[in-house]
Amino acid sequence: MATNPNNNKSAKDRRNARLPLVSQLRLERRMSFRRIAAEVERQLGYSVTAKTIKTDWDLLVSEWRAEAAANTQQACDEALMECDRVIAELWRLYEESKRKRVTKRAKVRTALVRINAFGNPVVDQPLDAPVPLESETSSVAEEPIGDVRILAEIRKWEERRDKLLGLDKVQVDITSGGREFKGFSSVLPVVPGIEGIVRRIDEEREQKLSEEE
Repeated sequence: MATNPNNNKSAKDRRNARLPLVSQLRLERRMSFRRIAAEVERQLGYSVTAKTIKTDWDLLVSEWRAEAAANTQQACDEALMECDRVIAELWRLYEESKRKRVTKRAKVRTALVRINAFGNPVVDQPLDAPVPLESETSSVAEEPIGDVRILAEIRKWEERRDKLLGLDKVQVDITSGGREFKGFSSVLPVVPGIEGIVRRIDEEREQKLSEEE
């Protein structure tokens, strides 16, 4: 009599081998836990209960949520770091735009008559264009205000950063079970008994799917 190799595996090994099948049948074929249990027995050669499949499914959902949360948090952290880097650089450019600038201005004295070798004007010999006599250069220090275009760009990046942090949402008041909760609309408030509520919804959905089969 042939021995089923699955009987020699630990419960953890069998579960790890079972999870991909449970995921496929649940997501792609929308099977109930009871039907998945029957399919596991047919394909893997050992029997499991619908309750075991439900436990497998809860584990899969928990892992998916944890992975999604980690990926989301990592992406959010990277985006926040980029915002901080750009904002710091923009502020540096803004402060640079407020530095004193020195402008040199040249002033040239001209004459409309000819000048002899001694620097005296020659009478009755007008010219068609002014002739430069001497020039002087002056320096003027200016203290301009910062470039307002940079400020507008800083505002855009700060608004993006606020959205990543959820600080752009309107604060809301929520009443549940006779208790009031305050928080931002981007954050789900902690509701007492929320795990039991979710579990009851899942059970009702599972029962409905079983009745439809």
